Amino acid sequence: MFEHPSGNIDGPLRDLVNASRFREALSLFLEWSENATEVTPPSQLLAAHAACRIGEFGLAAALAAVAQPEFRAQGDETGVLDCANLLGAVAFEQGAIDDAEAQFRSVMQMAERSGCTRFTARSANNLAIIAHLRGQHERATTLYQRALDAYRQIGDERGRIEALHNLAQSEPEAGRTEATLRACNRAVDAAERLGAGGLIALTLLGRAERLIECDAFDLATADIERAQGLAWLEGNEPHVLESERLRALLALRRGEPGRAHRHAELVRTRASDSGCALIAAESAAIAALALKADRRLAEAAAANDLAVASLVALGATGRLERHARAWRETAA
Repeated sequence: MFEHPSGNIDGPLRDLVNASRFREALSLFLEWSENATEVTPPSQLLAAHAACRIGEFGLAAALAAVAQPEFRAQGDETGVLDCANLLGAVAFEQGAIDDAEAQFRSVMQMAERSGCTRFTARSANNLAIIAHLRGQHERATTLYQRALDAYRQIGDERGRIEALHNLAQSEPEAGRTEATLRACNRAVDAAERLGAGGLIALTLLGRAERLIECDAFDLATADIERAQGLAWLEGNEPHVLESERLRALLALRRGEPGRAHRHAELVRTRASDSGCALIAAESAAIAALALKADRRLAEAAAANDLAVASLVALGATGRLERHARAWRETAA
């Protein structure tokens, strides 16, 4: 493809990543790097971001780990921060939550020292996600607000919308009201105005789960189908899997436990194979609830043990409490 394999592909690679054409970006990098005499840290980092978006977490981590010391040697602190943040994101996806938290704390400390507001915002947002996962709702809200303030300060609309979306999802289940759904609607509308496919999919998936809780099944289905279509176009495997998990949850809430169990098990297996640990654990929880609702009690008990063990291993206290309530409330 390239007449001069030693040439720089940072620009074309960045264009593909910015356009959310992640599979094309990774293919371009891999094809070019086979014959290149020198691979630049920016191209490695861009390829790592593309790999992470399509669920190639091992490759993403390997590329970021190689690029980070090169950025450090060049005195490029933004590159160092970006690599550290990405390594934290990979650790989170793979279920190494303590490692992810350590990376994000390191990013925040480095960003504050260097005055890099963008990575102060990102690390605050990511630490808030972990706090929410652990059921630390007040801490999560404080960190999300910090991220929002930082994103507003630098005019990062994409980051602001993502933090708004996450903040809407972080409200404790018992406290969710119509105001939560309105917040989800605002996040979707803002993502639509920005025109970012991945962000639109993310906000649609968040709204769909809230709609399922409200028994607004047709509206939830429409959001899931559109989000999944966008995820397929971008090759965003985590979003595809989350769409499928919500289909299983939807079937369960509709009173179709057999269908819910079959679908949840398929998603759990795929998510486990892809390294999406949280989606796998949450799918295991749906499968257990579906078996109990279907009165397959011995199977349900074994599946519940697996779901609980998976959530405990993640330190997902908030999700574990929610699952325990659902388990108690599910009629056998």
